[in-house]
Parts: sequence; structure tokens; C-alpha cells
Amino acid sequence: MKNKFIHSELFSKVLFTLMMVVLMELGRQIVIPSLDSSMSRQVLEASPLLRNLSALTGGQANYPSLFSVGLGPYMTGMILFQAIQLLDIDELNKINDYKRGMIQRWISFVIALLQTLQFIYTIREHINFSGIKVWGIDYNLIVAFFVLVAGAMIVAWMSDMITKYGIGGSGVLILPGMIDSIPRVLLYGQGLGSGAVFFTPKLWLVLVISVAVVVIFTIFINKAELRIPLQRPFVQNDFSESYLPIRVLAAGSMPFMFTTTVFMIPSYIGSFVPEGEFNRFVQNYVAFDNPVGILIYCSIIVFLGYVFSFMNFQTERLTKNLKKSGDYIFNVVPGTATRHYLNQRLFHLSTVANIFFLIIVGTPLIVGLYLPEITNFAFVFANILILITIIDTTMDQFKTMYLRMRYDLL
Repeated sequence: MKNKFIHSELFSKVLFTLMMVVLMELGRQIVIPSLDSSMSRQVLEASPLLRNLSALTGGQANYPSLFSVGLGPYMTGMILFQAIQLLDIDELNKINDYKRGMIQRWISFVIALLQTLQFIYTIREHINFSGIKVWGIDYNLIVAFFVLVAGAMIVAWMSDMITKYGIGGSGVLILPGMIDSIPRVLLYGQGLGSGAVFFTPKLWLVLVISVAVVVIFTIFINKAELRIPLQRPFVQNDFSESYLPIRVLAAGSMPFMFTTTVFMIPSYIGSFVPEGEFNRFVQNYVAFDNPVGILIYCSIIVFLGYVFSFMNFQTERLTKNLKKSGDYIFNVVPGTATRHYLNQRLFHLSTVANIFFLIIVGTPLIVGLYLPEITNFAFVFANILILITIIDTTMDQFKTMYLRMRYDLL
């Protein structure tokens, strides 16, 4: 069995995945030329928005590197393309997989340009200008810009390759960065009212117990699903019943990967006009140390929870596929009635998931109003949920391929 595993497709996929992870880590360590690394590090560490975005997308915000932008453009491009698909445009449905991939890459490229501009703008004062001008722009500035964009597109290519030849999908690439960011988030928070914490033995005990509880419940709810029995008149199956599964966490970990970033965007925008009314409102309310800020943060989680649930499940497309195949839900008319039925069930499950999200994130934030050292627990719990969903997906793929490897052809 050992020799069979070494020569199997599963071993090749695991090896390929490890190679991509190593390349990701190497790219994160390659410093961009023409930059003052020490000064840029201080600027980036003072930007909660970039620091959070990098931690959740496998980027590098400690200092400017080849992969500082990370998976952000790839993930955002994928989400935007899924949103476009929800429009159910006939011309888009007819194109082949190659063209779909090209559209996603172009979307990712545009987003990479925008995120790189934001990154360059943040560290603009610490670029070692050469004095050589190209179209009126300093040569070193152009080099730094194109290196960052190229790094983002290399990461997008790596994500495609790991999906095709590896195991676990693109989420595996952000695992090292996520694990590395948890201690920093725990000790120093995310900014905007969440500060450094001095841990006592009693606080460590509370953290260990709460993390254990969150891990257990997250694993349980991540596996939970509603199974809707299907009638399949054109398929004869005497061994098991057919059903349509709807996961409770249909949104996955996506709400947590984007909520903090969305929450921090107003503070980033307000910094451009420090004396404006908008910035004063942001400074007073958009923070983790006041009830209004916590309410806004939790509202974003709930909103994104519903959005990503419907975006991932795509009831419109599923309803059409059921109708084409002749499958139907008992006592539900195919077509519009089926879509309404699935939307209703998905909405109910998403509500359960959002309640769970609010408990594990909202509770530490509310308690943090009275005990500030508890506030950072919310961000640790969010990172744990993201890690569990990624690891669970990877393990499911591994077990499926391992079981397939144990069967021999007759």
C-alpha cells in the first residue's frame, strides 16, 4: 500500500501542493528593489487595512515583496465573475471554460492594478527615486509597480495550477500567512480601537477554553447540511436515496475574509481628508471600541453572509439544471416554484449560519467594551473559522482520492 501511495496520483497532487506553498513563501520573502525596506515596513505596519488584507489573502504587509499583493486580485476577480453569472446572461452561459478563465484573469489583472496603486501610494515616500524618467514617471517607481502586478498575476496562475494539479484549492496558499498572523492579531489586534493586550494566566485559560469551544462548534456546523430528497425518474438507484444537499455554511468563510477589510475602508478613505466631517464620523464611530462600530461590523457580516450564500449556491442555475435533467423535489413544481423553495431553504440556513457568526465574533466584541483585552478574541475566532473551512476542504479531497486509490479495476 505504501508503494502504491508513492506512485499514485494523490501523492503527486500532495507533492505539487507542497511545492506551490513553498514557492508562495519564497515569493513573500523576495524584497522589491528600489525601496527602503526598513521605512516601508514601518509604514505598512501602521496601515491596518493593508495588514488585514494581506493576512487574509496570503500577501506580505510586513515589508514590500514580490507577493505583497497576494491572492486578493484572484479572489476578488472570482467573486465578481460569480456575481456576473448570477445575472444569467445567455451569451456568458454559452462560452467555453477557456474563455471563462480568460475573463476571470482580465478581471484579476484590473484589480491587481488597483491594489498595486493603493500599495504604492501607501509607501510612496520611501521609494528610492533614481532620477531617470520614463514618460515623466520615475524609473524605480515603474519597476516597483510592475513587479507587484507581476507578482499578483503569478499568484493567480499558481492558484489555477494548484486547483488543477494539486489538492485543497487556492485556499492552501494562504494557510501559512493565516497561521503566522494569528499571534499578531491576538496580541496587537486589528487597529481601530483594538489594541495590544497583556496576557495573564487567567486570560490564557479563558482563551484556551473558548478556542476549544469555537473549534468544536465550527467543525460541527461546517459539516451540517440540509438534505432535500430528490425524485429522479430517469435514474434507477436501488442502493441509496438521492438528495440535494444545502450546507448550513453555504457562504463558507468568505464573509470573514472580507468583513474586516470592508469595515476598514471608510477609515482609509477618510484619511485623505483628515479635517472633513466624514473622517470625524469615522474616527468617532467606525471602530471596535464603541457600540455603533460593533453594530456596523456585525451588520456587514450578516449582509455578506447572505450574499455569499446565494452567490455560492446559485439557485437559479441549479433550478434550470434540475429541470433539464428531469429531477424534481417531491410536491414542488419544477421551475419557478422550485427556485422559490430553494431560496427559502437557503435563506433559513443562512440565517442560522449568521447567528453562529454573530455569536463567535459579536460576543467578544461586546464583552470587549467592558474588558478590552477580550476584543482581540473576535479576530482570532474569525481566523480559526477560515482555517477550519480550508483544512476541511483539503481533508475531504484527500480522503476522496485516498479511497479511490484503494479500489482496483476489475
